[in-house]
Amino acid sequence: MQETMNSISTVHNEKMVESKSQFLLALKQFIIIPIKAGLYGFSLVFFVIVLIKLLSFVIGTNEVFNLDVLDVMLSSLGFFFMFLIYILKNFH
Repeated sequence: MQETMNSISTVHNEKMVESKSQFLLALKQFIIIPIKAGLYGFSLVFFVIVLIKLLSFVIGTNEVFNLDVLDVMLSSLGFFFMFLIYILKNFH
């Protein structure tokens, strides 16, 4: 009894596959990873601001717990700096 292997052969243009993978790698390295890091930076700064405001409300130094647009703007600085750090890491 003779065993045969069934296989499907495909022909890819190696240059197209290589350039596509390089593009996806660059997209991930220069866009996706820095955006994720920026979101972590935004979340961290926003969490610290909320925590400080909440603690000051609980202690009694502030009578009202509120979040302003300025808090979001300060958190966006966290996004910007983390995004910038990860972009500059790629150009070492």
